Formats: sequence, structure tokens, C-alpha cells
Amino acid sequence: MPSLPQRLATLNARLVQKPLLALIGNPVILRHLFTLNAVLGIRTPKGLTLDTLRLGQRTCTLCDMGQPHTHGTLLYIHGGAFTLGNLRGYRHLVARLGQAAGMRAVFLNYRLAPEHPFPAGLDDAEAAWRALAADPNSGPMTLAGDSAGGNIALALLGRIIAKGLPMPAAVAALCPVTDLRLQNPSLTSNRRHDPLVSTRWGARGIAAYLNGADPAQPDASPILGDFRGAPPVLIHTDTTEVLYDDARLMAERLTAQGVDVTLTESTGLPHVWHMNVGRTPEADASVADVGAFLAEHAARATSGTHPTSASPRA
Repeated sequence: MPSLPQRLATLNARLVQKPLLALIGNPVILRHLFTLNAVLGIRTPKGLTLDTLRLGQRTCTLCDMGQPHTHGTLLYIHGGAFTLGNLRGYRHLVARLGQAAGMRAVFLNYRLAPEHPFPAGLDDAEAAWRALAADPNSGPMTLAGDSAGGNIALALLGRIIAKGLPMPAAVAALCPVTDLRLQNPSLTSNRRHDPLVSTRWGARGIAAYLNGADPAQPDASPILGDFRGAPPVLIHTDTTEVLYDDARLMAERLTAQGVDVTLTESTGLPHVWHMNVGRTPEADASVADVGAFLAEHAARATSGTHPTSASPRA
């Protein structure tokens, strides 16, 4: 049985957030509502400091809770159906993940659709990764993202492998969307069960992001990618969400290619429940799990048991 705070958060997702996402088609309005929700509903963690840094052509943010950065650097890519999401709504999650992992945690302020369609967000992520890799203070690097950000994180991992870029020590994908062809069964079977994600909203966001591009390519649908030689990957998902099959089938794809995958499934929690960190024990536990996973593999990278760069594909 979920905790009382989690039940209240899930009820708010079902009765307030999901209908708004379904009904409001204007991404600019949704961005304002996202920020308003963050201002009203998310308490800034005590001790949080924010510092800007330039990664590629984007101004990004280091979200720090004052912990030692003994395990290197985490690059975090936010969700929001490729069309919304900002620092105000994510800084608490990014900071808490960094704290749990013992890392400096960087929020990637990537360009959003529809103003900047595919592959702008992925290009920004690659540029940020290259910039962090060139910084001697980065230490072992890890990569994480949720929902659409999980899509970009996994697509970036594919690019890292294909281009022989410095390899992350580990990757965490929280409730990722991995197949933009929109053909997985849970999109239909879980449509009424999912307490947060409106498939209408998701389809609008994906259409805006693709802008006519073919979804059947690994940069758009990482479930089609080649991940041989990838570092360990952690995937969190909930069995009731519409993106459940995106996560489950992605884990199967990675496993079939010899990747060390941990698939963690909950039941009855809303999409990216991790956003409630500091407010629900379920989110706190999941963020702690992600942090421990990233820290473990970063420590192994430091000791030399993980490769530091990929061999580019022929």
C-alpha cells in the first residue's frame, strides 16, 4: 500500500495534472503551468546552491547540496514530452540525485520542441557530454534522465558508443520513452490506469519533437539502437504507466546485446514519481536507489574496472 503522501500525490496527478495535460494543447501555456506547479508544490531543499556553467552552446546549472563530489559528475536530462520542463521544476530532483550519488549534478537546459525539433535536444546533450568530458574536474561521469529525458539519455549513450566518446560509468533511465513509433501495447492497455500521462499529450509532444522526422531511427527511438559495449544501465518503471512497455522492452533489448541491466518495477505509482522526492517515502527510496547505483559504478570506473571510452562503430 502506498504511503498517505504518495496516495495524495497520485490523486493530484489523476484529478488535476492529467486532465490539464490532455486538454491544453499550447506548449507555452503548459510550460507556465509547470513552473506554477513547481513554485506552489515543490519546496526548495535546504542547503541547495545553484551555479551556472556553459556546456556547448547551452547555459546549464550545477545543483549542489554541499556534499563531497567523490564520485564524479552526473549529467541529468529532464522530461516533459520534449516540449516542457525547466530548472525550477527539476532542481530539487537533480540536487537530491547528486547528493545520493556523491556527485556534482548538472541540469541540462536543452532546447525544447516545437521551436527546436529533433535532433536539437539530443545535439545539445552530446555537446554537453563532450564539454564535461573535456573538463578534468568531471571525474567519472554518469548519465541520467526521465521520460523524454530518458529517451535523450539513451540515444546519447548510443551516440557515445558509435562515435567512441568517453563512456559513462553508468546510466539511469527513469520511466523512459524509448519507442517514438508509438506501437507498444501498454500505450493502450494502461491508458486508463496511468494516473498522470495522457496519451493525447504524449503523442502531441512526440509529433512536435519529430516534426516529420522518421521515428524508426536510433536517435529518435533508442530501442532500435546498438548498445554493445555499454556500461550498466538502471531502468525504473511502473507497471501501470502507459510507457511501461517502453521501459520493459528496452531492458530486454539491452540485455540481448550483453548489457548489464537492472529493471526495477513498481506498481501503482505515477509516471516519474521520483519528482516527489522530499515529499513521499516512495520517491525518497527510489532516488536513493538511483544514487547508490550510480555511485557504485562510478567507484568501479575510478578503480579501472569499467572502460573509459567506447570504440567507434565501423
